[in-house]
Amino acid sequence: MRETIENREAIEMMNRCKHEIQSLRAIIKALEPKADAYDKLAIVLGLLPRQSVGMGEDLVWVLDKRIRELEPKPAPVAEAAE
Repeated sequence: MRETIENREAIEMMNRCKHEIQSLRAIIKALEPKADAYDKLAIVLGLLPRQSVGMGEDLVWVLDKRIRELEPKPAPVAEAAE
């Protein structure tokens, strides 16, 4: 297997990359008005009163609590006699 590529291969790869970037830019440009409308709608909906939503348990907190419960406790230190 050779370690270098020919100019033709490099040009083909660069052209594919160029066309992909141009395609993605066109998609972004087409979606930009929808994204702006979504942002504006989210702002308006955020101003409306909403029903309170209960929160679920935080999984990290539950795991930390269970780890603390399962970890061995250090043995109590005997007080030195005076």
